[in-house]
Amino acid sequence: AKEGTSLPTPPLAKGGTGGVSISQAEGYVESLRAAYVEVDRTQRKTQIQAQVEAAATKQGGYADISDDLLEEVTDLVEWPNAVVGKFDDEFLILPPEVITTIIVTNQRYFPILKRPKSPELLPYFITISNGDPAKSAIIAAGNERVVRARLADGQFFYKADLAKPLEDYLPKLETVTFQEDLGTVRAKVDRLCKIASLIVNQLQVTAEENLNIARAALLCKADLVTQMVYELPEMQGIMGQKYALASGESEAVATGIVEHYWPKSAGDNLPQTITGQIVGIADKLDTLVSIFGLGMLPTGSSDPFALRRAANAIINIIWAAQLPVNLHQLLAESVGEFTAIRPETSPELLSQLSDFFLQRIRTLLQEEKHVDYDLVNAVLGENDPEYTERALRDLLDALERALFLQQIRNDNTLDMIYETVNRSTRLAAQGDLDKIELEPKKAVKPELFQKSSEQAFYDAVVQLVPQTQLSKQTRNYQQLVDSLTEIAPTVSNFFDGPESVLVMDSDPEIKRNRLSLLGLLRNHARVLADFGAIVNRF
Repeated sequence: AKEGTSLPTPPLAKGGTGGVSISQAEGYVESLRAAYVEVDRTQRKTQIQAQVEAAATKQGGYADISDDLLEEVTDLVEWPNAVVGKFDDEFLILPPEVITTIIVTNQRYFPILKRPKSPELLPYFITISNGDPAKSAIIAAGNERVVRARLADGQFFYKADLAKPLEDYLPKLETVTFQEDLGTVRAKVDRLCKIASLIVNQLQVTAEENLNIARAALLCKADLVTQMVYELPEMQGIMGQKYALASGESEAVATGIVEHYWPKSAGDNLPQTITGQIVGIADKLDTLVSIFGLGMLPTGSSDPFALRRAANAIINIIWAAQLPVNLHQLLAESVGEFTAIRPETSPELLSQLSDFFLQRIRTLLQEEKHVDYDLVNAVLGENDPEYTERALRDLLDALERALFLQQIRNDNTLDMIYETVNRSTRLAAQGDLDKIELEPKKAVKPELFQKSSEQAFYDAVVQLVPQTQLSKQTRNYQQLVDSLTEIAPTVSNFFDGPESVLVMDSDPEIKRNRLSLLGLLRNHARVLADFGAIVNRF
């Protein structure tokens, strides 16, 4: 058969349940086809897709074929036959997501859309049967009875839930346990509301946005105790959005409710509104702080509360939305709120969460942003509390520096400064200059210079100061790299030129002075990265 078409139906078998006789291996496929078994999975999948699309077109619509459902159905049948079923138009008042969940998730049928990629549905569905096409009408009638009963239940739940506003469901959350030692979902809502306010305090949001965030945070779990979500748990958030709008809540609040669950899996959509972003971060951070606070840290492949996914989501939301969230401060404040409720909490909670987030940042930079491992180490630091704290204080800057380092490695710019800066960094470790000091006049004594190369090095670092300060303020790290490139020949002359010096001089004052000079270069480069962590590729 040609690709994209169904195989011709063979003559019906003459009844009986006997086996299929195959005289030789070459006849295996055709012998089974004659017995209504398509053994070629690719061919079976192609038939299903073609039949579903043709059936939808015949009804004046467009087939909604999800990859997951197509793959599943392909493995459920041996000889596919598309059968169209119908349900009453009155059920179209239900949210399309409810109908789709019943048809697709519960029944493994294909819905038919009014228009391509439109949420609007036609009152039809397509089943892939594994039987005689002549009995399609009987099969369709049976499927219609099942779908009608499920949709009738959904309609009853929907109307019952709409009988009162979403906010009226909040007291019932006190009957639902979030986690045995953490209390109810209502208590979780109170905690995430507080965390949302902590995030708002860091960001410059409008008064209206602030109100929307607070309202969405309060209502985001209310739909969990509605009848619809009780019967169809996958509708959580979606029904919260529908019921919020029906209760007169603003579009921003309703959207924030559905978005706060995003992303639901790796690669899923991230929240697009400020309300959804902040409430989503608050919800996930509450789960992290609370579960960590109980000492239930993920180990190996065991992560029953999906804490890795929650941390990844927080980081990705901050990166994608360009939110200037100080995660170090937010963690400290959230831990403070939690320990106030549970004084017996381990004093290690903050450091455990910080380490956990650094691990997730490291993983995301390497696996999703494709930054080399040593460049990630250079941004996050190795056994360097000041540097790791910097990454948590400003996740946007950490991402920007990591991507920039990868860029200048790829275009070979990094090679032009690597040797001098890395050598300076390694030697400077033997000195005592503070890693945040940038001013030469505070760190070096020119009167101790013995060679012209020392003075030239000093003068170059003096000129470097305003460039580095500007790079810090603007995050224009190209400007810093350009300046480090210009200074590289001067540093090389200090090490190996005609006027080179012995850094580890026998005179302790001269030695300290030269190490401080190298420490200054290291510190300026540290505005971008810890060059001591970067590995030479050659």
